[in-house]
Amino acid sequence: MSEFWKKKMRTLLYTFDYDKDGYISEQDVVDMAYGFADAYNAKPEKKENLASIFKKTWRKYMKAGDIEKEPRLTVMTFTASIKQQLYDPDFMITIVRLMHGLFELIDVSQDGYLQPQEHIEWFKHLGVPEGTFDPKFAFVAVDANGDGKISIEEFIAAFHDFLFSQNESSPNKYFFGPLVDETEYP
Repeated sequence: MSEFWKKKMRTLLYTFDYDKDGYISEQDVVDMAYGFADAYNAKPEKKENLASIFKKTWRKYMKAGDIEKEPRLTVMTFTASIKQQLYDPDFMITIVRLMHGLFELIDVSQDGYLQPQEHIEWFKHLGVPEGTFDPKFAFVAVDANGDGKISIEEFIAAFHDFLFSQNESSPNKYFFGPLVDETEYP
């Protein structure tokens, strides 16, 4: 995989490294799920469902690692795990479930679409510092049909592009905010 793709995976790891200790662990993904659920005032059932989806996703990420020896992933092991599973249909099903769970949470209005303000809030909850990135740019990229709202299909397609694309000019490279490089997150 290209250096560009590895940079996207570093960004994804950074996003899911909830405590920002340089590793992603099951505790990180659980804390992130609960953090998102609390930020969006999710009902307890929705909160537990999201945590369950995040845990299942974590188990898929750990597939390439030896959880008994090292129950957390570094940039290198995380990238290797994703690369190993990228074309595994079961892995993709898990990822789509995660995206559905996130979409349902972010869609505060529950109208089946992400409105611009809901998408801006998503970036705040991802921890993207205000002033470092314009989320409107990412919104326009994800809103593929230009109707001013993001459907679940557009959301998943944009994440799919983020995960698979080697195209450095794809605007979906900013799905999780600005890309993180080695100097920011080794």
